[in-house]
Amino acid sequence: MTALILAPLAVLAVLLLPLDGFAALWGAVILIAAWEWTDLSGLEGVPSRAAAVGVVLAVLLTLRYSAVHWAPSVLPGWFYWPVVGWWFLCGLAFRQFPEKLLQLPYPRGVKLAVGGLVLISAWALMVWLRVNFGPLQVLYLVVLVWVADAAAYFIGKRWGNTKLSEHISPGKTVEGAYGALLGATLFAVAVGLAFRFEAIQVADFAFLSLLTVMASICGDLLESLAKRVRGVKDSSAMLPGHGGLLDRIDSLLAAVAVFYAGSLALGIFLDLDATATPLDLGHSQDIAPLEEPESAGGMPSPPPGPMDAGSSPPSR
Repeated sequence: MTALILAPLAVLAVLLLPLDGFAALWGAVILIAAWEWTDLSGLEGVPSRAAAVGVVLAVLLTLRYSAVHWAPSVLPGWFYWPVVGWWFLCGLAFRQFPEKLLQLPYPRGVKLAVGGLVLISAWALMVWLRVNFGPLQVLYLVVLVWVADAAAYFIGKRWGNTKLSEHISPGKTVEGAYGALLGATLFAVAVGLAFRFEAIQVADFAFLSLLTVMASICGDLLESLAKRVRGVKDSSAMLPGHGGLLDRIDSLLAAVAVFYAGSLALGIFLDLDATATPLDLGHSQDIAPLEEPESAGGMPSPPPGPMDAGSSPPSR
């Protein structure tokens, strides 16, 4: 029942809310997740936890109001590539030495800093995904993670025998992970064909979706590690049958970093009027204003920053 209520609301929020409304709603989700993370970090007392959440809020507001007119340009590479690298290292650690991760001492400050990095970067990357690519790109990411989670659950429940990372998350299996990748591939190919991408671009889109889902598994495992260290089953009891809000968005926190970086690198733009090849965004990691005219060689400027849900990208 919880999922049946929340899923349609999430879809409507992505598609219909204006940019500020979307940023505010996603920010509220991040702040609730930050509150839950303070508990997983072992922070005691309401004043201390509220102060930590206040720091996250201050950073989000700084990011928002330092972006004049929502800074319709891509985020600089130095912002998002380190986040992608962080999740890559997490994936290696979860796969190579999960037992040691449970034995390491984690100072409270380190746990709070990790939570801040993950949550703040996820807010910025999701909002700029909306700014640079529009609501359809955000919706695809959200549904992709849902599809992967559902495929992992059903295939893991039916055929799962080999534990993926038993010491951190005993319920996850290798077969379930492969099921998630299979579901993501089929979904990506279907969407690519629906948007009339060329064959090589469908392959690129499927590859990006696979990497995104792999990152989403790392996000899930990171929160599982935090819960195991804390000795709790869920981040909270906020959502009946689902645990806490952090339990619902942990995969998305990691997935958005890879998806944003990959969308820029591959020049993938989901557009309902996609009658031509996806927009070539270039490969520069520097901030480039979207209002720049096309160069003599005809290379288009980076993607537009739609200011509301009704905006549409320029023609190709």
